[in-house]
Amino acid sequence: MIQISNLTKNFGRNTVLEQINLTVEKGQVYSLLGKNGAGKTTLINLLLDLLKPDSGTVQVFGKESSQLKPVDKLMMGIVGEELALIEEFSGYEYLIFIGKIYQIPTATLKKRIADLFQYFFEDGKDLRKRISKYSTGMKKKLAFCAAILHTPDLLILDEPFSGLDPLVVSQMVLFLKKYHNLERTIFISSHDLSYVEKVSTHIGVLDQTRLVYNATLQEFTNDGTRELDAALLKILKPNESELEKIDWL
Repeated sequence: MIQISNLTKNFGRNTVLEQINLTVEKGQVYSLLGKNGAGKTTLINLLLDLLKPDSGTVQVFGKESSQLKPVDKLMMGIVGEELALIEEFSGYEYLIFIGKIYQIPTATLKKRIADLFQYFFEDGKDLRKRISKYSTGMKKKLAFCAAILHTPDLLILDEPFSGLDPLVVSQMVLFLKKYHNLERTIFISSHDLSYVEKVSTHIGVLDQTRLVYNATLQEFTNDGTRELDAALLKILKPNESELEKIDWL
């Protein structure tokens, strides 16, 4: 599904990603972890051809990301850092609009919209409410519904759990577990470790411009003997020596 080779990305003199090599196979749920500013969103934007690499290659579906055709992009679903919703629409109008872009038959589209709203939204009136009146969490849920409406083979989620209450996140986790199968790939960037652990099959860690870890979830947590957050902290290593210098605490 995804093949990244010797990828480097600079912003001016600042290197954000350096010599990244990563393969994500069909059927994997790959979660990319790292500190804020580690380059997770930059990597996703390179996957989506929103940014160009300074060196190296990014392939999706066996093609350079810059060479993907509309028919290829129809097999992708994305919830990005910027939700880019059309806020003048109601939730229903927006999903109808998205469904038509993906050429979903009308009867199928209406059934999927009804099912998604039934599952993710408590009040059916939200369906007809203008998106500009939605809360941040409601907008995130709507963006997620739009991303999976056409059942994409590759689902890319940038911080999908942020801004959502625990109940909604639990709904989303259950949905992702049901959605995942051997023919679909899910690529997640997230810092919500407790939720990532419930859905991931593979883990990658970005730190100081490089991919410093890349393995299965089971390997990452020592065959389940260590919690995900402890495993991550062992790699990122909080700077305790600097904390000791603060003598006024």
